[in-house]
Amino acid sequence: MDEYLNRNRLLWTLSVAQFMVMQIWYNFSAVLSPLKQAWNITNFQAGVIISTFQLGYVIAVFFFSVLSDRHNPQKIFIFGALVTGISSLLFAFCANGFYSALLLRTLAGIGMGGVYVPGMRLLAGVFPPESRGKAIGFYVGSLVVGSGASLLLSGILVKIISWATLITITSLGALFGAFLVYQMGEVPLNAVKVELSWGQVKKVLSRPNLLLNLGYMGHMWELYAMWPWIAPFLVAMFKFHGYSTQDAQMYGNIIGGLSVIIGSIATWTGGFFSDRKGRIKSILVFLVGSIFCSFIIGWMSEWSIYAASAIAILYGFLVIGDSPIFSTAITELVDSEVTGLALGIQSVMGFGVTIIAPGVFGYLVDKTHSWGIAFASLGIGALIGPLALLSLRKLPESYRMAEGKQ
Repeated sequence: MDEYLNRNRLLWTLSVAQFMVMQIWYNFSAVLSPLKQAWNITNFQAGVIISTFQLGYVIAVFFFSVLSDRHNPQKIFIFGALVTGISSLLFAFCANGFYSALLLRTLAGIGMGGVYVPGMRLLAGVFPPESRGKAIGFYVGSLVVGSGASLLLSGILVKIISWATLITITSLGALFGAFLVYQMGEVPLNAVKVELSWGQVKKVLSRPNLLLNLGYMGHMWELYAMWPWIAPFLVAMFKFHGYSTQDAQMYGNIIGGLSVIIGSIATWTGGFFSDRKGRIKSILVFLVGSIFCSFIIGWMSEWSIYAASAIAILYGFLVIGDSPIFSTAITELVDSEVTGLALGIQSVMGFGVTIIAPGVFGYLVDKTHSWGIAFASLGIGALIGPLALLSLRKLPESYRMAEGKQ
């Protein structure tokens, strides 16, 4: 019973801390509308700023993930949260244009590389396989709620606070998240003291793992362009239908925030369902559904506010539900001593495409003046996911997942 309570205390503490830190991920998107006017930047430049955060994350995540196999991931989590929070605070007080935003958002992304995967590594080392999917699903859910919270907060408080105040509030939350994990005291974890070798890397780069990660890349291409652009899309939609700039920002960010936050239910549902029905089957349900939404949502904005808003909420549910399943699956395909390395390589491959996707999306909006084409590009890129997973399903190694359930 004590072990059960300690595991769940760790899960709740890490999840609340991650919720606080993750509000920084999209606090720039939450204030994008006023910053575009104040700094006179284009959609493409905004997409590049979004992408530099992902770039910082990719630069750091492999390094921090390898460290988490050799050292307690709890300390890495605390360090990453502090770097992210301080960088974002500097953004609130010092950023004054495109180039300063690039620098500070990159630094914040580097810090974020020490949060998500090390926290997941800690949980994978504590929770047994039969409950790991549900636990990681809950943890990823806190990422989702945190990511959407800054959008929701902006929508609610847009008429009361400035963009810098919103950035400051969310930045202080990250520092509080670091404190929460610190005050737990050191969590005992048997980290394996092994040197990184080419043999270990080859194990992680086996064909089953690469197919799973190829599917993850398709998922991430869609997810990490949809999340930062869904609120600006909805704001533009409300403006098109005659709403004032301030009202459009309020309603667009509230619905955009809800479309992200609802994904927290999806991640728990996905993890729970995949523990019982299998990893690949569960991923395909969410992935095919979100691809369908990518192909239709952009064309609906001129037809009906209500229909487009409803699809945005459904889209937000489907686009993230498979994320914890990918993460859980890779921990089952590899040996325990390289779990952190495997999660790191998966993150590098997945987040690698997110460096490009937001910028491509913004470029397409600028050049075609069509949200439909921009969103369709996400669905096209995500199609690689189902193809890779159907190939993985044919391999005998796929039965290692979910105790033999594909």
